[in-house]
Amino acid sequence: MNETISVVIPSYNRATLIGRAIESVLQQTYSNIEIIVVDDASTDETESVVKRIKNDKLHYIKLKKNGGACKARNVGIRASKGEYIAFLDSDDIWNTDKLEKQMKILQEKKAKVVACNGWYEKANTKRLIANRQDIEIVDFNDLLNAK
Repeated sequence: MNETISVVIPSYNRATLIGRAIESVLQQTYSNIEIIVVDDASTDETESVVKRIKNDKLHYIKLKKNGGACKARNVGIRASKGEYIAFLDSDDIWNTDKLEKQMKILQEKKAKVVACNGWYEKANTKRLIANRQDIEIVDFNDLLNAK
């Protein structure tokens, strides 16, 4: 597993949360990554929080005009250099082995896309967002032609 994963993190006014999102990527057991934070013209301290994190894997792009999360993700995709792209919202964090597990599935199943469950935490309670324990392989062309 040598392929680089470009992790794109779109952000808007998330100074209080962006640091922990970035740290959750830097702590991954799969280490061949680059992190691209696309700041969607934040007016808070997001930029200074990101720039305090000193790591060669971290790249910061600040948009001059707010264009929304989709535009920020697309800017991140265009700036990416990795063979794979992963998205992380700036208010979320990952388990430390997330990328390693997903890369293993991609390789073993010869898949082109992999997704996972998510957890929602509030007031010390956890709720599973999606309960899919099985692995489903879907052909990419089938996704494009889905009706």
